[in-house]
Amino acid sequence: MKKESELFEIVIETVTALAILIYIGLQIYYAHTYESSITVVVYHFLPVLFLYIGMTILQIFPEYLNGIKSEPLKGMVRVYAVRMVRINKMFLIIGMLLPSVADALGIRMNPAYSLLLMGCVLGTIVYYLYKIYQYNKKQGGK
Repeated sequence: MKKESELFEIVIETVTALAILIYIGLQIYYAHTYESSITVVVYHFLPVLFLYIGMTILQIFPEYLNGIKSEPLKGMVRVYAVRMVRINKMFLIIGMLLPSVADALGIRMNPAYSLLLMGCVLGTIVYYLYKIYQYNKKQGGK
């Protein structure tokens, strides 16, 4: 079980890293093709970079989810919190990448795409919060 979960987490991180590299490449492509100024490129690039860095910090220090002065997360609560952040980071990065790819291919995105993306993010949060609740309930019963 542990090896399977480690492999799953490695795959999630790899997919996310590749997605952000492709997104950066597309932004450079857009800047070259449309002769955009450097400020436009920076405005497109920095929010994604900050999101990626912020979510990575949350993976390393999941205690920030509860507030800076909270006690360290222990056991499976920490594991579930890290997985939740990792999967949501992937959803958000890929969520920004897909419209860029569609734009480069000349495909118009359906407006419901944003709702689908938010559903994935919220579904992941609800799933892992439920798992944390179940774990805490089980631990409290001992």
